[in-house]
Amino acid sequence: MDEQHISHIPQETSRQTYIRHGQNYGADTNRMAELSKTYGNSTLFRRWGATVFDFIFFLIGYICFFISVIQITDRWFLPLAIATRCVLLIAFFSYYLLLEGYTGYTLGKFVFRIKVVNREGKPPGFLKSLIRTLLRLIDTNPLLMGGIPAGISVLVTASRQRIGDLAAGTYVVKVRDLEPISKKTMKRSLFIFFTAMVILGASFVNAIFILADSYVPSEAPISKKEQSYVSKDGRFQITAPLDWSTDPDREGKSEIAIFNPYIQKSVVVLSHSKKQLGNITLQQYGKKAENNLTKEWNLSSVGPVSNTTIQGYPALEFVIKGKKDVDKYVTHVAIIETERNYYQVLGYAPASKDGRLKKELHDITYSFREVRH
Repeated sequence: MDEQHISHIPQETSRQTYIRHGQNYGADTNRMAELSKTYGNSTLFRRWGATVFDFIFFLIGYICFFISVIQITDRWFLPLAIATRCVLLIAFFSYYLLLEGYTGYTLGKFVFRIKVVNREGKPPGFLKSLIRTLLRLIDTNPLLMGGIPAGISVLVTASRQRIGDLAAGTYVVKVRDLEPISKKTMKRSLFIFFTAMVILGASFVNAIFILADSYVPSEAPISKKEQSYVSKDGRFQITAPLDWSTDPDREGKSEIAIFNPYIQKSVVVLSHSKKQLGNITLQQYGKKAENNLTKEWNLSSVGPVSNTTIQGYPALEFVIKGKKDVDKYVTHVAIIETERNYYQVLGYAPASKDGRLKKELHDITYSFREVRH
Protein backbone atom coordinates (compact mmCIF):
# COMPACT_ATOMS: atom_id res chain seq x y z
CA MET A 1 0.00 0.00 0.00
CA ASP A 2 2.83 2.36 0.90
CA GLU A 3 4.52 1.76 -2.44
CA GLN A 4 1.44 3.13 -4.22
CA HIS A 5 1.97 6.52 -2.62
CA ILE A 6 5.58 6.88 -3.78
CA SER A 7 5.97 9.83 -6.19
CA HIS A 8 5.27 9.02 -9.85
CA ILE A 9 8.26 11.13 -10.93
CA PRO A 10 10.74 8.45 -12.12
CA GLN A 11 13.88 10.05 -10.58
CA GLU A 12 12.16 10.77 -7.25
CA THR A 13 10.64 7.25 -7.20
CA SER A 14 14.10 5.76 -7.75
CA ARG A 15 15.62 7.94 -5.04
CA GLN A 16 12.96 7.04 -2.48
CA THR A 17 13.30 3.36 -3.35
CA TYR A 18 17.04 3.64 -2.75
CA ILE A 19 16.54 5.34 0.61
CA ARG A 20 14.13 2.59 1.69
CA HIS A 21 16.01 -0.41 0.33
CA GLY A 22 19.53 0.76 -0.59
CA GLN A 23 21.08 -0.97 2.41
CA ASN A 24 19.87 -4.33 1.03
CA TYR A 25 21.50 -3.99 -2.40
CA GLY A 26 24.38 -6.24 -1.35
CA ALA A 27 28.10 -5.80 -0.78
CA ASP A 28 28.98 -5.77 -4.48
CA THR A 29 26.61 -2.94 -5.32
CA ASN A 30 28.12 0.53 -5.67
CA ARG A 31 25.59 2.26 -3.44
CA MET A 32 26.70 5.83 -4.14
CA ALA A 33 26.72 5.27 -7.89
CA GLU A 34 23.15 3.96 -7.72
CA LEU A 35 22.11 6.95 -5.60
CA SER A 36 23.82 9.44 -7.94
CA LYS A 37 21.93 8.01 -10.90
CA THR A 38 18.66 9.11 -9.27
CA TYR A 39 19.63 12.79 -9.39
CA GLY A 40 18.44 15.15 -12.10
CA ASN A 41 20.29 18.19 -13.40
CA SER A 42 19.65 20.07 -10.15
CA THR A 43 22.82 18.58 -8.68
CA LEU A 44 24.82 20.52 -11.31
CA PHE A 45 23.46 23.83 -9.98
CA ARG A 46 24.27 22.85 -6.40
CA ARG A 47 27.82 22.02 -7.39
CA TRP A 48 28.15 25.21 -9.41
CA GLY A 49 26.85 27.26 -6.46
CA ALA A 50 29.31 25.58 -4.09
CA THR A 51 32.21 26.26 -6.50
CA VAL A 52 31.28 29.96 -6.78
CA PHE A 53 30.99 30.21 -2.98
CA ASP A 54 34.45 28.70 -2.53
CA PHE A 55 35.90 31.01 -5.20
CA ILE A 56 34.48 34.11 -3.45
CA PHE A 57 35.86 32.79 -0.14
CA PHE A 58 39.33 32.51 -1.68
CA LEU A 59 39.09 35.88 -3.43
CA ILE A 60 38.25 37.68 -0.18
CA GLY A 61 40.98 35.76 1.65
CA TYR A 62 43.62 36.62 -0.95
CA ILE A 63 42.72 40.33 -0.99
CA CYS A 64 42.96 40.45 2.81
CA PHE A 65 46.26 38.54 2.70
CA PHE A 66 47.61 40.91 0.01
CA ILE A 67 46.73 44.01 2.08
CA SER A 68 48.33 42.51 5.18
CA VAL A 69 51.57 41.62 3.35
CA ILE A 70 51.86 45.10 1.86
CA GLN A 71 51.39 46.63 5.31
CA ILE A 72 54.05 44.41 6.88
CA THR A 73 56.70 44.78 4.16
CA ASP A 74 55.78 48.35 3.15
CA ARG A 75 56.56 47.54 -0.50
CA TRP A 76 55.57 45.24 -3.36
CA PHE A 77 58.32 43.70 -5.46
CA LEU A 78 58.72 40.68 -7.72
CA PRO A 79 59.99 38.05 -5.20
CA LEU A 80 57.17 39.01 -2.84
CA ALA A 81 54.64 38.75 -5.67
CA ILE A 82 55.89 35.24 -6.53
CA ALA A 83 55.87 34.21 -2.86
CA THR A 84 52.28 35.34 -2.25
CA ARG A 85 51.08 33.52 -5.36
CA CYS A 86 52.83 30.35 -4.17
CA VAL A 87 51.16 30.70 -0.78
CA LEU A 88 47.79 31.15 -2.51
CA LEU A 89 48.32 28.06 -4.69
CA ILE A 90 49.32 25.94 -1.67
CA ALA A 91 46.33 27.21 0.33
CA PHE A 92 43.97 26.51 -2.59
CA PHE A 93 45.35 23.00 -3.04
CA SER A 94 45.27 22.20 0.69
CA TYR A 95 41.76 23.59 1.07
CA TYR A 96 40.25 21.03 -1.30
CA LEU A 97 42.67 18.22 -0.51
CA LEU A 98 42.19 18.22 3.26
CA LEU A 99 38.59 19.38 3.63
CA GLU A 100 37.13 17.10 0.98
CA GLY A 101 39.48 14.24 1.83
CA TYR A 102 38.70 14.07 5.54
CA THR A 103 35.22 15.61 5.82
CA GLY A 104 33.72 15.39 2.33
CA TYR A 105 32.87 19.09 2.48
CA THR A 106 34.21 22.45 1.49
CA LEU A 107 32.56 25.57 2.86
CA GLY A 108 30.60 25.87 -0.38
CA LYS A 109 29.48 22.23 -0.29
CA PHE A 110 28.51 22.60 3.36
CA VAL A 111 26.29 25.59 2.53
CA PHE A 112 24.69 23.86 -0.48
CA ARG A 113 24.24 20.58 1.42
CA ILE A 114 26.23 18.29 -0.84
CA LYS A 115 29.13 16.06 0.03
CA VAL A 116 32.01 14.19 -1.65
CA VAL A 117 31.99 10.49 -0.76
CA ASN A 118 33.50 7.17 -1.82
CA ARG A 119 31.38 4.20 -2.86
CA GLU A 120 30.59 3.41 0.78
CA GLY A 121 29.24 6.91 1.44
CA LYS A 122 32.23 8.00 3.58
CA PRO A 123 34.72 10.87 3.05
CA PRO A 124 37.07 9.80 0.22
CA GLY A 125 40.36 10.00 2.12
CA PHE A 126 43.71 11.50 1.19
CA LEU A 127 44.56 9.59 -2.03
CA LYS A 128 41.18 9.95 -3.73
CA SER A 129 41.01 13.62 -2.68
CA LEU A 130 44.50 14.18 -4.10
CA ILE A 131 43.37 12.84 -7.49
CA ARG A 132 40.20 15.00 -7.42
CA THR A 133 42.19 18.11 -6.48
CA LEU A 134 44.85 17.62 -9.16
CA LEU A 135 42.21 17.21 -11.86
CA ARG A 136 40.33 20.22 -10.51
CA LEU A 137 43.16 22.29 -12.02
CA ILE A 138 41.89 21.08 -15.42
CA ASP A 139 38.13 20.69 -15.26
CA THR A 140 37.20 23.56 -12.90
CA ASN A 141 40.09 25.99 -13.42
CA PRO A 142 38.72 29.56 -13.89
CA LEU A 143 41.91 30.52 -15.77
CA LEU A 144 41.39 27.82 -18.43
CA MET A 145 37.80 27.00 -19.38
CA GLY A 146 36.13 27.79 -16.07
CA GLY A 147 33.93 24.88 -14.97
CA ILE A 148 32.78 23.95 -18.49
CA PRO A 149 34.58 20.55 -18.67
CA ALA A 150 33.25 19.64 -15.21
CA GLY A 151 29.73 20.78 -16.07
CA ILE A 152 29.63 18.76 -19.30
CA SER A 153 30.95 15.69 -17.51
CA VAL A 154 28.32 15.95 -14.75
CA LEU A 155 25.54 16.26 -17.34
CA VAL A 156 26.58 13.36 -19.58
CA THR A 157 27.69 10.74 -17.02
CA ALA A 158 25.12 8.44 -15.48
CA SER A 159 26.35 8.99 -11.92
CA ARG A 160 26.74 12.79 -12.31
CA GLN A 161 30.54 12.74 -11.95
CA ARG A 162 33.05 15.31 -13.11
CA ILE A 163 36.40 14.22 -14.54
CA GLY A 164 38.05 14.23 -11.11
CA ASP A 165 35.27 12.03 -9.70
CA LEU A 166 35.62 9.51 -12.54
CA ALA A 167 39.38 9.23 -11.97
CA ALA A 168 39.13 9.01 -8.17
CA GLY A 169 35.98 6.88 -7.94
CA THR A 170 34.10 9.47 -5.90
CA TYR A 171 30.58 10.87 -5.99
CA VAL A 172 28.91 14.10 -4.93
CA VAL A 173 25.57 13.39 -3.25
CA LYS A 174 22.98 15.31 -1.29
CA VAL A 175 23.53 15.24 2.46
CA ARG A 176 19.89 14.37 3.13
CA ASP A 177 20.35 11.03 1.35
CA LEU A 178 23.25 9.89 3.54
CA GLU A 179 23.18 8.14 6.86
CA PRO A 180 23.84 10.45 9.86
CA ILE A 181 27.56 10.87 10.52
CA SER A 182 29.18 9.95 13.83
CA LYS A 183 29.76 12.50 16.58
CA LYS A 184 33.52 12.11 16.10
CA THR A 185 33.32 12.98 12.40
CA MET A 186 30.97 15.87 13.13
CA LYS A 187 33.37 17.33 15.71
CA ARG A 188 36.31 16.99 13.30
CA SER A 189 34.38 18.70 10.50
CA LEU A 190 33.21 21.54 12.73
CA PHE A 191 36.76 22.07 14.02
CA ILE A 192 38.16 22.35 10.48
CA PHE A 193 35.38 24.71 9.37
CA PHE A 194 35.72 26.82 12.50
CA THR A 195 39.50 27.12 11.99
CA ALA A 196 39.05 28.17 8.34
CA MET A 197 36.45 30.80 9.28
CA VAL A 198 38.62 32.16 12.11
CA ILE A 199 41.58 32.58 9.73
CA LEU A 200 39.42 34.30 7.12
CA GLY A 201 37.69 36.46 9.74
CA ALA A 202 41.00 37.51 11.30
CA SER A 203 42.45 38.42 7.89
CA PHE A 204 39.32 40.40 7.01
CA VAL A 205 39.31 42.32 10.29
CA ASN A 206 43.05 42.98 9.99
CA ALA A 207 42.59 44.32 6.45
CA ILE A 208 39.75 46.61 7.61
CA PHE A 209 41.92 48.02 10.41
CA ILE A 210 44.84 48.53 8.01
CA LEU A 211 42.68 50.38 5.51
CA ALA A 212 41.08 52.47 8.25
CA ASP A 213 44.45 53.28 9.78
CA SER A 214 45.96 54.26 6.42
CA TYR A 215 43.06 56.53 5.48
CA VAL A 216 44.04 60.18 5.59
CA PRO A 217 41.63 63.04 4.81
CA SER A 218 42.46 64.77 1.53
CA GLU A 219 43.29 68.05 3.25
CA ALA A 220 45.83 66.41 5.58
CA PRO A 221 49.47 65.98 4.52
CA ILE A 222 50.39 62.43 3.47
CA SER A 223 53.63 61.05 4.85
CA LYS A 224 55.27 58.17 2.97
CA LYS A 225 58.51 56.31 3.43
CA GLU A 226 60.71 56.88 0.40
CA GLN A 227 63.97 55.77 -1.14
CA SER A 228 66.42 57.51 -3.45
CA TYR A 229 67.58 56.33 -6.87
CA VAL A 230 70.94 57.68 -8.02
CA SER A 231 72.23 57.71 -11.61
CA LYS A 232 75.03 55.33 -12.53
CA ASP A 233 77.62 58.11 -12.56
CA GLY A 234 76.31 59.48 -9.26
CA ARG A 235 75.58 62.97 -10.70
CA PHE A 236 71.83 63.20 -9.95
CA GLN A 237 68.98 61.42 -8.22
CA ILE A 238 65.21 61.17 -7.74
CA THR A 239 63.15 59.97 -4.79
CA ALA A 240 60.13 57.61 -4.91
CA PRO A 241 57.89 55.69 -2.46
CA LEU A 242 58.94 52.20 -1.40
CA ASP A 243 56.54 50.39 -3.73
CA TRP A 244 58.76 51.45 -6.67
CA SER A 245 61.82 49.51 -7.79
CA THR A 246 64.48 49.62 -10.50
CA ASP A 247 63.17 48.75 -13.98
CA PRO A 248 65.63 46.21 -15.46
CA ASP A 249 64.20 46.52 -19.00
CA ARG A 250 64.87 50.27 -19.26
CA GLU A 251 67.87 50.56 -16.98
CA GLY A 252 70.40 50.13 -19.81
CA LYS A 253 68.72 52.79 -21.99
CA SER A 254 68.53 55.57 -19.41
CA GLU A 255 70.42 56.92 -16.42
CA ILE A 256 67.56 56.17 -13.98
CA ALA A 257 64.55 53.91 -14.65
CA ILE A 258 62.06 52.92 -11.94
CA PHE A 259 58.61 51.32 -12.08
CA ASN A 260 55.82 49.44 -10.35
CA PRO A 261 54.62 46.70 -12.77
CA TYR A 262 51.46 45.92 -10.81
CA ILE A 263 50.10 49.46 -11.12
CA GLN A 264 51.79 50.13 -14.50
CA LYS A 265 53.53 53.34 -13.51
CA SER A 266 57.12 54.22 -14.39
CA VAL A 267 59.59 57.10 -14.43
CA VAL A 268 62.66 57.45 -16.64
CA VAL A 269 65.42 60.09 -16.45
CA LEU A 270 67.61 60.92 -19.45
CA SER A 271 70.50 63.43 -19.59
CA HIS A 272 72.44 65.23 -22.33
CA SER A 273 75.55 67.34 -21.96
CA LYS A 274 75.25 70.97 -23.08
CA LYS A 275 78.80 70.73 -24.37
CA GLN A 276 77.85 67.94 -26.76
CA LEU A 277 74.60 69.62 -27.84
CA GLY A 278 76.29 72.90 -28.68
CA ASN A 279 74.58 76.28 -28.53
CA ILE A 280 70.97 75.29 -27.79
CA THR A 281 68.36 76.86 -25.50
CA LEU A 282 66.02 75.13 -23.04
CA GLN A 283 63.07 75.77 -25.37
CA GLN A 284 64.91 74.30 -28.35
CA TYR A 285 65.97 71.24 -26.39
CA GLY A 286 62.39 70.85 -25.15
CA LYS A 287 61.08 70.92 -28.72
CA LYS A 288 63.56 68.26 -29.81
CA ALA A 289 62.53 66.06 -26.88
CA GLU A 290 58.86 66.58 -27.73
CA ASN A 291 59.42 65.51 -31.35
CA ASN A 292 61.28 62.37 -30.30
CA LEU A 293 58.64 61.40 -27.74
CA THR A 294 55.67 61.83 -30.05
CA LYS A 295 57.27 59.31 -32.44
CA GLU A 296 56.85 56.65 -29.73
CA TRP A 297 53.07 57.02 -29.55
CA ASN A 298 50.32 56.56 -32.11
CA LEU A 299 47.71 59.33 -32.41
CA SER A 300 49.71 61.38 -29.91
CA SER A 301 48.67 64.85 -28.76
CA VAL A 302 50.79 67.34 -26.84
CA GLY A 303 49.41 69.58 -24.13
CA PRO A 304 50.47 73.19 -23.54
CA VAL A 305 54.04 73.83 -22.41
CA SER A 306 54.46 75.63 -19.09
CA ASN A 307 57.55 77.24 -17.56
CA THR A 308 58.43 76.25 -14.00
CA THR A 309 61.36 75.63 -11.66
CA ILE A 310 62.38 72.30 -10.16
CA GLN A 311 64.73 72.41 -7.18
CA GLY A 312 65.73 75.91 -8.32
CA TYR A 313 66.50 74.80 -11.90
CA PRO A 314 64.59 76.36 -14.84
CA ALA A 315 62.29 73.74 -16.41
CA LEU A 316 59.50 73.12 -18.90
CA GLU A 317 56.51 70.85 -18.36
CA PHE A 318 53.99 69.33 -20.77
CA VAL A 319 51.89 66.20 -21.22
CA ILE A 320 51.76 63.79 -24.16
CA LYS A 321 48.75 61.52 -24.68
CA GLY A 322 48.93 58.61 -27.10
CA LYS A 323 48.61 54.89 -27.74
CA LYS A 324 51.16 52.09 -27.69
CA ASP A 325 49.76 48.91 -29.24
CA VAL A 326 46.14 49.01 -27.99
CA ASP A 327 46.76 50.73 -24.66
CA LYS A 328 46.36 54.46 -24.03
CA TYR A 329 49.07 56.19 -22.00
CA VAL A 330 49.82 59.62 -20.58
CA THR A 331 53.43 60.82 -20.39
CA HIS A 332 54.25 63.63 -17.98
CA VAL A 333 57.37 65.36 -19.32
CA ALA A 334 59.70 67.69 -17.43
CA ILE A 335 62.72 69.26 -19.22
CA ILE A 336 65.25 70.56 -16.70
CA GLU A 337 68.27 72.79 -17.36
CA THR A 338 71.27 72.80 -15.03
CA GLU A 339 74.67 74.42 -15.40
CA ARG A 340 76.16 71.69 -17.60
CA ASN A 341 73.27 69.44 -18.67
CA TYR A 342 69.71 69.11 -19.88
CA TYR A 343 67.53 66.40 -18.32
CA GLN A 344 64.30 64.72 -19.32
CA VAL A 345 62.16 63.31 -16.47
CA LEU A 346 59.41 61.19 -18.03
CA GLY A 347 56.53 59.83 -15.94
CA TYR A 348 54.34 57.20 -17.63
CA ALA A 349 50.84 56.11 -16.54
CA PRO A 350 47.87 54.35 -18.21
CA ALA A 351 45.27 56.91 -19.25
CA SER A 352 42.64 55.18 -17.11
CA LYS A 353 44.78 55.62 -13.96
CA ASP A 354 46.34 59.00 -14.71
CA GLY A 355 43.98 60.92 -12.41
CA ARG A 356 45.11 59.14 -9.27
CA LEU A 357 48.77 58.73 -10.30
CA LYS A 358 49.35 62.32 -11.46
CA LYS A 359 50.31 63.72 -8.05
CA GLU A 360 52.71 60.86 -7.31
CA LEU A 361 54.47 61.30 -10.66
CA HIS A 362 54.60 65.06 -10.02
CA ASP A 363 56.24 64.52 -6.61
CA ILE A 364 58.84 62.15 -8.04
CA THR A 365 59.65 64.59 -10.86
CA TYR A 366 60.04 67.48 -8.43
CA SER A 367 62.37 65.42 -6.23
CA PHE A 368 65.01 65.57 -8.99
CA ARG A 369 68.30 67.16 -8.00
CA GLU A 370 71.94 67.04 -8.97
CA VAL A 371 74.31 65.56 -6.42
CA ARG A 372 77.14 67.87 -5.47
CA HIS A 373 80.55 66.25 -5.10
